[in-house]
This record gives sequence, C-alpha cells and structure tokens, in this order.
Amino acid sequence: MELGKIFGAPGSTIVWGDDRPLLNWVAYALASVTSSEFKWTDIQFPGQALGPTDPLSRHLIPPDRLRVVRASDMAPNNAAANMPVSAVIRSDETPGNVERLLDFLRLPASTQRLLETPPPGAQPRVAVLSNGQRIVALYPTPQAIAPTIRAIVEAGTIMIMTFADAGPEGRFQFDNVLNVEGSVTRGWQEATLKVEKWSPSGPFRVGTALRLGDLAPLAAVIARGLSYGTAVPAVSPAR
Repeated sequence: MELGKIFGAPGSTIVWGDDRPLLNWVAYALASVTSSEFKWTDIQFPGQALGPTDPLSRHLIPPDRLRVVRASDMAPNNAAANMPVSAVIRSDETPGNVERLLDFLRLPASTQRLLETPPPGAQPRVAVLSNGQRIVALYPTPQAIAPTIRAIVEAGTIMIMTFADAGPEGRFQFDNVLNVEGSVTRGWQEATLKVEKWSPSGPFRVGTALRLGDLAPLAAVIARGLSYGTAVPAVSPAR
C-alpha cells in the first residue's frame, strides 16, 4: 500500500500497544516520512537500559534532536496557569486567546521551550513523545489531557505519542489513534495497525487493519533503521 502525505497539517496521534520497541519504530517511521528535522522526547526511568531492537538504542536520532526526561519533568505547570489572569494577559484579550495562553502556560517547561523554537521552514514542527504511559498519573482524565494536546497542536505541531500499555481512556482526545499489535522480534512486517480514529483528510480509514509490511513508506524506514546503527549504553534522564 502506497501512502500519500500522512499528516497534512498540525494534529495529534497516539500509537498504543504492548510492544514498546515496535511502537517506537512506528512513531519513528511516521515522524521520518513527515520531516527530517523531527524532535524526540523519551520518558525514561533513571539508568534505564534500552534493548537492541529499540530505535533509541541506535545512532538514528541526532543528540540535538533527542531529549531524555523523567516522568516528573512532564508534570503540568498548574502553578503558572493559576496565576492571576491580569498578571499575564491584557484586559482586552478575547476569551479564546485567554484560554490558549493558559493552556500554554500549563505545559511543562521543556515542552514550552520546544514550542518556542521555530519549526523548520514553512512546515509544522514534528515532535514525538515516547512512553506516554509513564505520565498517565499526571494526566488522569480526558479533561486533563485535552488542553495539553490543544496547546501543542495550536502551536503548529504534529505530535506523535507512544503508549505501551492498554489503550488509555483519553486516547480519543487525539486526532488519530493507532493500535499496533505485533512484535519487532517476531517479525515486525506482520504487525497490524488498527485504525481506531483518523482525520478525515488522512490516508487511513477508521476500522481498517493494516499490515505494517504493506505500508511501503513506513516499512522502508523501519527496515533501513533496523539494518543500521548499533546499540548504545543506557541513557540517564536529563535534569
């Protein structure tokens, strides 16, 4: 199956399932075919060792585009968003602008810095967040997730998040939802992408199940990545 442009505009995608390395490969492929300048943030435990089948264990993402953080670094900045509105917002701002600014202020500091960096050229920035399951306690409800997604997307971002666990309740707050079933070690080409939700203008149709090996652009990126690079030592989260 040949794919056209997967993401035509800023939006949000969650890729969830059981096999963490495979989710990362799918996210890596989605990001790679969208922009060669994508940024990647990985939520890791201190001293975590990455397996050799994980794309993050290889020299595939340049260090200046890869950031490793702790779960606590991704906590919402509620203190900033709860400041008196008059301290940060002009009195003549529309309610919509007030809401957007408060959504932005609520983002973690590292996410704010990422969004303040201009995207490459005229294209939206592409940002991957892997191991989203590790911050579910910080965003426990769909109502907690929605403003965060909205702020990131409205800043001109194509956001891709992986979630290595059962499908979270809030996943339908994302524009696109992919459930990935399969394993890198048991033949990633046979993995299945089940489309639970997708933007009407995108190449996937809700309810379809797609064989990863048949998605030529994504399969080519994964095959090339698995044949290139070597495992690297465990990475400690940045402070």
